[in-house]
Amino acid sequence: MADMAHLDLDIPVRWTDLDAYGHVNNAAMVRLLEEARIAAFWPAPAEQVALGAQQPEAALPVGGVGAPVSTVIASQRIEYARSLDHRRDGVVVRLWISRLGGASLDIDYLVLTKDDPEGRHPYARARTVLVMVDADNGTPVRLEEEVRGRLSVHQAQPLTFRG
Repeated sequence: MADMAHLDLDIPVRWTDLDAYGHVNNAAMVRLLEEARIAAFWPAPAEQVALGAQQPEAALPVGGVGAPVSTVIASQRIEYARSLDHRRDGVVVRLWISRLGGASLDIDYLVLTKDDPEGRHPYARARTVLVMVDADNGTPVRLEEEVRGRLSVHQAQPLTFRG
């Protein structure tokens, strides 16, 4: 069951996400996780907020081109529990922060469907290690206390992966 730390995001499964076997392709799974991560943590530009775009409550201190801080993916791990076929109702990507480091954070995910809101039978488990970097020189940038406080609300126990 989801707790308050988890964020559940509805992500569409597109016809183009399927492979020749009719399953969501492994590369498409990475995109589904990316879409959820962006929706959960990346702030919308001011001009889009003025048009009604929602700001995530757990926004990271990053932006687009020209922003002083950006992010890089240090690692990504995905374990598939079962095949995911095309679903018109999409998937629910449940995510949370499993580790909050100095300049990095681990984001854990469960890929679920709406008929399994308790998350008993996930299609995939995943983890992304995200590092905050200076956009000009690529050196790590420590998370400020205010940001850490906002993010810590979404911190929960890390997933356990197969050996």
